[in-house]
Amino acid sequence: MHKELHTIQLIRNYMATKGEIDDRTKDIGSVYRFFKELETSKKFNSLYILNYIYNYISCDEVARRKTSSRVFEDLLAIIFNGDITDELNRENDIADVPEHFVNVRDKIAGNKREKIDLLFNDTYGISVKTLMDRNKEINLGSFERTVVFDGLSVGQYLTERQALNPENVGLGSRSQLRRLFSLLNENSLYQQFIEKFIQMYEYIFSDDMILGIKKDKKLLLYFFTGDEFTKVVTSRAKDPENLLEVINRWEGNSIRINRVKLLESASRQVELDFTILDETVIKLVNDFDLKLHKTYVDYFNNERSGSGLKTDLIKDLDGLFDKFETEEGLR
Repeated sequence: MHKELHTIQLIRNYMATKGEIDDRTKDIGSVYRFFKELETSKKFNSLYILNYIYNYISCDEVARRKTSSRVFEDLLAIIFNGDITDELNRENDIADVPEHFVNVRDKIAGNKREKIDLLFNDTYGISVKTLMDRNKEINLGSFERTVVFDGLSVGQYLTERQALNPENVGLGSRSQLRRLFSLLNENSLYQQFIEKFIQMYEYIFSDDMILGIKKDKKLLLYFFTGDEFTKVVTSRAKDPENLLEVINRWEGNSIRINRVKLLESASRQVELDFTILDETVIKLVNDFDLKLHKTYVDYFNNERSGSGLKTDLIKDLDGLFDKFETEEGLR
């Protein structure tokens, strides 16, 4: 864990004592309200969290790394008092799997379990995804193709990338899917497919979601309830062309959807602007932190006498707190 996250844990505890954050996270609304406040707040606690998000999640230097997604999950777990599901020993819950999937309940329940990244109060789960701005589709993870198309006599077409048949029917692109849906329609099987698809989609993706778009100096955050998220797709399912506006393709067992259509439906959005950081006291904190660590290195490498380094550092620290006293609205 980054050392700064220990500081954020302290900040989170102070905010909780002031009633600025809930002790228990019960819904996506409370998460959204926190970030909406973060969007405009100039208080020190908010600025420190904003600075962390920029340096470890959103800035170009780290945004392309896969680790930035996990760092974001760590941050959310600390602020909202939750657990990272990768660190929990969780079993598939087959109790509420739709009856339609009675023969593959464990597999479908596994698809659902994999979607939750954060768990709160042992009951409430959130899926978290962060994307680069250039990525216009979202990989939603496992959505078993063999299950949703089972019994429809299209097993030979459930390939991806290059369809291995003269008709060029498959799952690897929107055009291949269009031909597959047309084939189902011609054989009066599309309605049967859609009934199964909707049940499966609504079950697997029923948990709330946070979607972040990393744009270096900005981070766009979108907050969806499970119902809002699933309706973007299921509301279009009856008509193949409408469905293809949001479903792009399968890659393996992972289903990929159109990011643009999803974001157009969002009713809760936050834009974190990191350009303000250098105009706040956080700039002084960052500068002092760099000076502090440089002093460690200088001291242990005997580049200067310890007393001289100590004097300069204390002088800088005094100046930093003098600046804190002149800043309004930090507390």
